[in-house]
Parts: sequence; structure tokens; C-alpha cells
Amino acid sequence: MPRLQFIERFSRYLLSQKQSTIRIVGHGASGKSSLAKELAGMLGEQVNSLETDPYISSTEHRNLVVPKAFPDQKVTASIPIIHELKSLERDILALQQGVSILTIDEPWSPSKILHGDKPILIVEGMSGAFLPSSLFDVTIACYIDSQTELQRRLSRDTKVRQRNSEFVKKTHAIRRQQYHHYLEPIIKNAHILIDQSANDFKVTYQSSYLKDLK
Repeated sequence: MPRLQFIERFSRYLLSQKQSTIRIVGHGASGKSSLAKELAGMLGEQVNSLETDPYISSTEHRNLVVPKAFPDQKVTASIPIIHELKSLERDILALQQGVSILTIDEPWSPSKILHGDKPILIVEGMSGAFLPSSLFDVTIACYIDSQTELQRRLSRDTKVRQRNSEFVKKTHAIRRQQYHHYLEPIIKNAHILIDQSANDFKVTYQSSYLKDLK
């Protein structure tokens, strides 16, 4: 299914519901943010978009943690322990109950108010994957192959996040290993899987109540 067709159909589905909370999860550079922005653009004033990157612990705190499965590696965002899940769950519940929140400031996205009177909530980012599935009505999981991820990281992280290209290359294998161990098992259980390897867009529906979107 073409990307635009999926976004249009899924947007119509969300607008037909009284209230919906969607999470878009996946490993780094898998297309989560772009998909969330396109959906939000289609949904307009009906949606709140909550980015979860600010709920990831800082690098200096991550350096204090050793991955149990990979004791010789640095911690990446694929490991649940480095996410501020209680704070994220609190903010999601507040919005679901009609309470407005002030988002957390980050270098590439300033703080803003999300108003609790909007019927649709999109929660985008890795952190959402480690929260109870009962918080969400639909889970969309994005993933890509290793080479596509590296290409996207080199383009995005060096320009937007001011990372060194050699650092991105050096940590790439570590990120993939930890993703496969900690995050992939959760992603496989999503209602909708979106494979964007080689910058393609392939959608797989794993929930019967979403079959009309095909």
C-alpha cells in the first residue's frame, strides 16, 4: 500500500472513533517521527502529538548502567531501564483524562502545551514501546534493515543532533544488537507493522479489527 494511501485511510479510521491513543514505536531512524508528523498533519486540530525522546535518560546517566545481556557495551535507547516510564505514563493518562500538559524541552524541539480536549493522541518514540499495551488503542511499529538505518543515522544525527559520523558508525552494530534483544520482541506484537527498509513502505496488519484499512 502506498504511504499516502495508508496515512489517509488510517486518519479516517481515527476520526471515526470517539477517542484514540496511538503509539508509534520502533528502533532509531526507522521512520517513527516522519510517520507521526504526516499523520498529525492529516488529522489537524483533532490530535496531540507527544514525542517521547525527552523521557530518555541523559548520556551521563546511561553511562552508569551496564546492559545485563551485553556487559561490554554502552547502553542504548533500546533498553527499558533508561526510560522515564512513570513520567511518560503520567502524562499520557493526564491527556486521556482531558488534562493539558507542558511537554519537556529538548534541544531540537522546544517545550509546548498539549491541550487535553483533543480526542486523538499520538505517542511517538521508543519509550512508548515499554509501557503497558492497555494504554493504547493501536500500536504501529516501524522497522528497517541495518544498512538503511546506518544511512539515515549518518544523515540525521550528524546534521540535526550534532553527532560525529565516526561515533555513529562505531555504535551502529551495538544499537542493532540491543534492538534485536530488547525491542524487537515487542515490535513483533504491534497491530500494524511498517517496513521501510531501502526507503520502501510495506504495511502488514496483524489485528483483525483493522482489516478494513487494507
